[in-house]
Amino acid sequence: MKKTLILLPLLAANIAMAQQKKTITGKIEDGNTSHVITGASIKIETQSVSTKTELEGIIESVSVGTVTDKDGKFILEIPADTKTVLVSYPGYESRVFQLNEGQTNYTIRLTSEVSDKNKIQEVIITGYQKIEKRKQTSAVSTVKMDNISQAGVASVDQMLAGQIAGVAVTPETGAPGSPAKIRIRGTASLSGPQDPLWVIDGLPLEGNDVPNFTDKDNIDQLQNFSIAGLNPNDIEDITILKDAAATAIYGARAANGVISITTKKGKKGSLKLNFSADTFVTSRPDFGKLNLLNASEKVDLELMLGKRADLTYRADKGEVMRILTQNSQLDAFRNGGFDALNSFTRQQINGLRNNNTDWGKLLYRNAINKQYGLSVSGGSDRADYYFSLGYYDEEGTTIGTGFKRYN
Repeated sequence: MKKTLILLPLLAANIAMAQQKKTITGKIEDGNTSHVITGASIKIETQSVSTKTELEGIIESVSVGTVTDKDGKFILEIPADTKTVLVSYPGYESRVFQLNEGQTNYTIRLTSEVSDKNKIQEVIITGYQKIEKRKQTSAVSTVKMDNISQAGVASVDQMLAGQIAGVAVTPETGAPGSPAKIRIRGTASLSGPQDPLWVIDGLPLEGNDVPNFTDKDNIDQLQNFSIAGLNPNDIEDITILKDAAATAIYGARAANGVISITTKKGKKGSLKLNFSADTFVTSRPDFGKLNLLNASEKVDLELMLGKRADLTYRADKGEVMRILTQNSQLDAFRNGGFDALNSFTRQQINGLRNNNTDWGKLLYRNAINKQYGLSVSGGSDRADYYFSLGYYDEEGTTIGTGFKRYN
C-alpha cells in the first residue's frame, strides 16, 4: 500500500508536466524582400492531437498548427517541451525552425530559392488541360518569348521563322508588316485552307487565312492576320500543337495545327516598370552588282527593236518608238536606218542618251524604323495587374510604303 501511495503522486506530476502549454507569436517574411507572407503554415511536424468525432468509435487526428494572417503574423499554442516548428508556403523552401528556451516571439524568414526537385516543371497548355512536359505524349513544342524575341520584327508570326522543328514560315512579300505563310508538318490540303489556328489565352481567333498573293485579284491585298495586332512584348510563351491528338479539342478548325499563345500576367510583388526602345535601319537595295543598261545603251536597244517590223507589239513601247511614231519617221527609219531620219527626230533621240536617271534612288530609300514598349505589372494577395503600351513604326525601303502598330 505504501508503494502505491508513492507512485500515484509521481504519475500525477508527470501528467501535469505533459499538459503544460506555452504560446509563441511572430511574423513570417520573405527572406529576399522582407515582405510579409500571408497564409504561411506553422505546425509541429511530429505531433498531432486526437479528438472524438460525432461517429461512434472514430477518432480524428489533427495536427497542431496555424497560418499567418494578412499581416504575416501568427499565434500558436504548443506543448512546453516543443523544440522545433515546421514553417512552409508554396514557392518557398520549407524550414524547420529552432525554438529558444524562454523566447516567445520570433521573426521567421523563408527563401524562395527552391531546390531542383521542388522546382515547378515546364507545363504545356493543350487547350483542355495543363500537363507537365515529361508526361506529354502528343506532338507539342513550346518556346519562351525571351528566346525568340527580336528587334525590328513586326509580328509574332515572323518571329517563329526557324525556331521550331516541323514549322515552316515563309514571308509572302517584302512589304512592311506583311503576313507570313505558316505550315505545320507540311501541306495538309491541295485546295482548302492550310493556315493554322491561332489561339490566345484559350480564345480562338478568326480571319487568319493568308491571301493568295500570286492571284492578280489579291495583288493589292493589304490585310493582315488578326494576330498581327498583338504586341510581341506582351507574350509569355508560344505552344505549337502539331498532331490530331493535341488539336482534337479545337475540332476541324485545327486540321492544320494550332499555335497557342499565353500572354504575360501580373505577379505578386512590388510594382515593376519595364521600358524598351529600339531603332533599326533598313538599307536601300543595292543595284550596283547588277549589269544594268545606261541611258545610251537603252536607246540603242530600243532602236534595234524598233527597226524590226515583225515586232508589232512594240509599236507604242519605249520613248524612242513614241518619238518615231509621233514624227511619222518609223518607215524611214526601218528603210534607211538612223541617218534617214530628219534632224529634229535625231536630236530628240540623241537627247535621251543624256537622261541618266538613277531609278534606284528615285524609288527606294534607307528606312529608319522605331519600336517602343512600356509595361507596368505587380500584384498582391488579392489581385494582380499587367498594363502595357506599344508603338511600332516600320518604313518600307520602297518610298510610300510602311507599317504602324499601336498597342
